Amino acid sequence: MVAKHVVTSSPAAKAGIVDGDHVVAADGVPLEDPKQLVARVALAGPGNVVNLRIRRGGQERDVAPTLVPFPGHDQILRLDKIGTFAPGWKPLATVAGTVPANLGALRGNVVLLDFWATWCGPCRLMAPQLSKWHTTYAAQGLRVIGLTTDSVGVATKTAQALSMRYAVASDASESTSAAYGVKALPTMFVIDKKGVIRDVVIGYDPSRHAQVEKLLQALLAEPAPAP
Repeated sequence: MVAKHVVTSSPAAKAGIVDGDHVVAADGVPLEDPKQLVARVALAGPGNVVNLRIRRGGQERDVAPTLVPFPGHDQILRLDKIGTFAPGWKPLATVAGTVPANLGALRGNVVLLDFWATWCGPCRLMAPQLSKWHTTYAAQGLRVIGLTTDSVGVATKTAQALSMRYAVASDASESTSAAYGVKALPTMFVIDKKGVIRDVVIGYDPSRHAQVEKLLQALLAEPAPAP
């Protein structure tokens, strides 16, 4: 069984498992099916250790992750992305404003990247707040970008109807959404001047707006990275 993706800060990551490792045994029992590992983990339960044998580059080693309760998909995304460099993107189809061909062009700016859809009610509720942040902080170096997998035509109508004042682009291939691990909408990433993800907000949660704005102010006050 191959570890395709090890979540940052997860028990597996802390135990030293990395992407591409082959998990060959659990508690001394050879594994032939992923369901066997799932059963072992479920039987052990949070707070306990599962002894795993992994194979990497032709060599085997033992690791012993300590299990924790399942934190939920939203928290897993936060654990996996916060503190890591934001994935780049291929050239996107512009819906409104100006969207650079790659994320590297925004180095030195604070970026608020919002994944949304025209059919998403909470996304529509979020749009006025994004426009407000754009109006308030664009001159200080904030770049707000709304990214949707809807077509340019459909997205343009909604962007105009909602008076989106910030840049909007279409990622019809969904490659950028996949790179960021987006499973629910809206999902918003706050990216600092160095390109590091500093916060992830999933869903429409007005109680988080003040916290996000405080973070934006702090990040905008940070010095620009060296060339």
